[in-house]
Amino acid sequence: MLFCSYNPGYPVEYLSSGHLFSKDGFVHPKRNIDSFVLIIVREGILHITQNEQPFDVGENEGIVLFPFQNHYGYKPSTGPLSYYWSHFYVTDPDYHIYNQGALLRHNNYLRSDQSSALFPNPIQENPDEERIILPEMTRLPAGHRSLILFSQLLDMSRRENYQRTWLLRYALNLLLAEYYREYLASGSLTDQHLPGNVKAILEWIRTHFENPLTVADLAEQFGYNPTYMTSMMKKYTGLTVNELLNYYRINAAKNLLSTAMSGAYSIRNIAYLCGFTDEKYFMRVFKKLEGMTPSQYQNAFNEKKMVTK
Repeated sequence: MLFCSYNPGYPVEYLSSGHLFSKDGFVHPKRNIDSFVLIIVREGILHITQNEQPFDVGENEGIVLFPFQNHYGYKPSTGPLSYYWSHFYVTDPDYHIYNQGALLRHNNYLRSDQSSALFPNPIQENPDEERIILPEMTRLPAGHRSLILFSQLLDMSRRENYQRTWLLRYALNLLLAEYYREYLASGSLTDQHLPGNVKAILEWIRTHFENPLTVADLAEQFGYNPTYMTSMMKKYTGLTVNELLNYYRINAAKNLLSTAMSGAYSIRNIAYLCGFTDEKYFMRVFKKLEGMTPSQYQNAFNEKKMVTK
């Protein structure tokens, strides 16, 4: 499978978008064009070939068609088919299309021994190293936000009378960023060894860490004995449930401490926003994981920003 890697500091250029619906027998026309195409299927199966590789793109799945490659429908769809599509240019002059091995070799922050879908780096200290990765094909999680953002993009397009406006460009860039985030969250690229139940628990922790969760709460949510669940998570991630909760909470706290507006939040407020009910416990956990207090981290980060500007 192929992947497009580009620097989001160069926003993609929106060209057009739409919603295709066919009652039966749709065959995608044969094309070789100079733009990228993002397709997310809502219903049915799109049978399409890219560069002589056949894909069957089903409900809640997406495919990216790359420029200057032949793509065409290799057989008719059966029954209703509905999908959203958008054409765009990648403006980053240094964008690359990789296979999976080359992608991991050339994008260090994706390697499993560093940042990954399981443990994402919360701060990109060098923005030039941050990349958006568009997989050739992926299955998106149930209830994914990409479909909502795509629907909003199409609605904006109609309200803008199908002109190529800055509003549509920003909407498309947000959609692509969310599409990439959901792809990483699925673990498709870096955490293929994780069982589905472990991924589900990690995703729950990642999206609910700001709540005052306990191991017992999480075990009840997924129908496990708390001791068994802790042992299972330790086996596959190397961390206990409490350690995982603290990992995500401290990373969120670091993001708040490092933002330009961090002065708007007290240490106490940041602790509560990130799911800690005890400010002193938050400070102990932060110092244990980061080797300094939250205040020291904030001051060090702000001083670094002042020096490097």
